[in-house]
Amino acid sequence: MNESPNEAKRAQVSNACPQLQASSAEIERLFIVLDQFGGFDAPSGELSIAFISKEEIVRIHDQFMQDPSVTDVITFPGDPEDGIAGEICVCPQVALDYSQGRESNFSEELSLYLVHGYLHLCGFDDIEDEERACMRKAESIAMSTLKTHNALPVFELSAEET
Repeated sequence: MNESPNEAKRAQVSNACPQLQASSAEIERLFIVLDQFGGFDAPSGELSIAFISKEEIVRIHDQFMQDPSVTDVITFPGDPEDGIAGEICVCPQVALDYSQGRESNFSEELSLYLVHGYLHLCGFDDIEDEERACMRKAESIAMSTLKTHNALPVFELSAEET
């Protein structure tokens, strides 16, 4: 992906999970495709994507949501005036555990977590049943859009704990 020096990146990726193999360019493309073709009210500014361990996501979940349980993704809104769309913290180990338990695709599961965080930044919520149904429909549309545009990143995670 060619980028001019003055062009802002859509996503800044931080990988604190040494066992996770991921392409920042593929992750950025996921968000660009959603912005262009998803039909959502895309958040403006740069996205911060953080791949973190189970221990770290538990700590953040407890600190900011007073819930010390493990979760898959936590999203923090940004400040568009400062050029920041928000931060999406995802736990690859949760995605691996889930995909292995359901014999599903790890890359798709982790991409779904990124989509879920993105949709929160687009204004979707999933607290109430009706909101959750709208979120699930939007997730389905987003994943279908990404598949149609061949924009699902390929992720690999070793079996070792992250």
